[in-house]
Amino acid sequence: MQTVTNIAAFTNNRDPASRASAVETWKIYLAGTMRMLSPDGENALPNPRKTRALLAYLCLAPRKRVSRNRLATLLWDKTDDLARHSLRQALYALERISGAKAAGLIQFDQDYVSLNEDICWIDVLAEPHDHSERLLDDLDGLSDPFQRWLTDERNRLEDQVRNALHDAVVQLETDHASAERRCAAARKLVSFDPTHQGGARALMKALSDLGDHVQAIREYHRCREEVRNAYDLPPSQKTVALYEAIRLVSSRHPATVEKPPKRDAFDVPGDASPLKRPNLSSIAVLPISNLTGDARHELTAVGLAEDLTGMLSRLPGFFVTSRLSTRIFADRTDRLPQDIGDLLDVRYLFSGSLRVNGDRLGLRTELTDAIRGTVLWSGYIEDRSSNLIDISARLAEEIVRQGSPHIRQAELTRVRSKRPELLNAYDCFLQAQDDMHNFSPAVFNRASRMFDQALQLDPNYAAALAGQAYWHVLRVGQGWSDDPARDTKLASEYADRALDVDPLEPTALGIQGHISAYLHKDFDLAFERFEDALHLNPNSAPVWVWSAAARAWQGDGRRAVEEAVKGKALSPFDPLSYFFNTIAGMAYLMNGEYERAIECGYLTLQENRRYTAGHRLLVLGLMLAGRSDEGRAAGRRLLAAEPGMTVEAFRTRYPGSGNPHAEIYCNALAEAGVPIR
Repeated sequence: MQTVTNIAAFTNNRDPASRASAVETWKIYLAGTMRMLSPDGENALPNPRKTRALLAYLCLAPRKRVSRNRLATLLWDKTDDLARHSLRQALYALERISGAKAAGLIQFDQDYVSLNEDICWIDVLAEPHDHSERLLDDLDGLSDPFQRWLTDERNRLEDQVRNALHDAVVQLETDHASAERRCAAARKLVSFDPTHQGGARALMKALSDLGDHVQAIREYHRCREEVRNAYDLPPSQKTVALYEAIRLVSSRHPATVEKPPKRDAFDVPGDASPLKRPNLSSIAVLPISNLTGDARHELTAVGLAEDLTGMLSRLPGFFVTSRLSTRIFADRTDRLPQDIGDLLDVRYLFSGSLRVNGDRLGLRTELTDAIRGTVLWSGYIEDRSSNLIDISARLAEEIVRQGSPHIRQAELTRVRSKRPELLNAYDCFLQAQDDMHNFSPAVFNRASRMFDQALQLDPNYAAALAGQAYWHVLRVGQGWSDDPARDTKLASEYADRALDVDPLEPTALGIQGHISAYLHKDFDLAFERFEDALHLNPNSAPVWVWSAAARAWQGDGRRAVEEAVKGKALSPFDPLSYFFNTIAGMAYLMNGEYERAIECGYLTLQENRRYTAGHRLLVLGLMLAGRSDEGRAAGRRLLAAEPGMTVEAFRTRYPGSGNPHAEIYCNALAEAGVPIR
């Protein structure tokens, strides 16, 4: 597979003749929501659902000519005069599509109807293995015969895709292909069929060969949950045996991964040093169980876990997993400490439960060795529950002091987390945090109102100000803003206010750095803020990832990869992991590690298919790796996800537009079929 080496390669490889011939083609998309584009690129799909269904059936009919009786029965479940009249109206509607009659798109006589396949491109026939969406997702329930046909077609297509993806995985293994190629192929298979154990084993092997034993172990746990939920069965013995073998060679920390040979699409600054987690005590604070019987203490339990995490993360010598990653273990009755340790990639676990004794609130905690599964220390602390915010900080401080006797009390006092004075403000803040990580625009928008409510109750709440700033950044990045300039201005204002209130708030410093790089392209200020934030909290996963993004935009691929790996390791199950994986992919892309970038792209879209940055990453990775056919297919999916996407729009908003690699990215997008303007 030949890698594209320079900008000229993109420009010179574009074939005007082939592009001209494509102009005469009607493009019909049947995967997901049905779409149809005329030769000039205009939407040509008729509105009536049965007219669309008629066209879809003609696209997939095993014979070119279909009898009118068959179509009437299929769509109207009868062949009487009314059904035949409705069929005629549907055929005339197809014929009335602009340019369709002149092109001879639909041909029919008294008995038969056919589609002119010579002038049609149909996605599931041209690229049957590149679609994870359900066939004709918007045409359910038209009639019983049509639904039966549609169900059969979906099953047929799914089997075809599954078999093709599996064959591709097997072929790569037979050919002893690189671990990166095997990883990407297996990721596509398990993304399409999460219960496919052959694909899961192939992915586990590839990840293990890459030295990423931790991710391989996580893949096993993902597969186990999918198989159990779908079939109420455990994984096969082969899958379990592979997991045990990988677990034996895993040292609980990622193995050193050597950088693959450098690509030559653009100059990569320096050679990447082996990537390895710092040799620190790795620890995670699991969600605190509320055993009080009082629902109002649910937030107290959340606050305790956050305080414990925050205090530990600010202390030297600790590698602390984020609270957002550990919250998936709130219900851990069937989880062994070893399993949780494997999934979070930590050596120690803090767990606890909240109890009430009269007017006193008690916290019982354990410190567990997650490798041996043994309890190293347990403690119980009580305090009066008159002020729940104060007691949260006091109990957390005491637990950390008792559980970590080698840490000086003076350091704890200096870095003690600040809490708002009013519980209601804290309540609103926690709700806003959860809402902001939701993929639904409606829930996401509610987060801003909750942040505002928290700030009405406590105008000097630095964490809420920082959260509101990041909400505006995400609003721009997701394409949900109707006024990006206004949201950019508000993001900067909220970040500035947060730092005015507390100049030493690490998250606010990190957000201001991200705003500077992403929205203002001021990288000097960005890196200054990232450095300040990481000095205060060296275990802030978002700050490491934001910094990695800025490094990639500036062209420093080696540093970008190092920082992205660090950020992902600190928060492996973050609700925004799709964003983390996208940034890691952009870092690998900048560092010339295209196959690793492709793997990150597939992983991102497995987590969130609506995230357009993940689609762009996949397009760029495939095109730069020389996998042009796959890249063009990914380009069509990008345009389906972001119809208004153009090369010029990307060039304008890309934070690294002032660097040479930006033009290579633009040419890669154009070669993948993204319109110039």
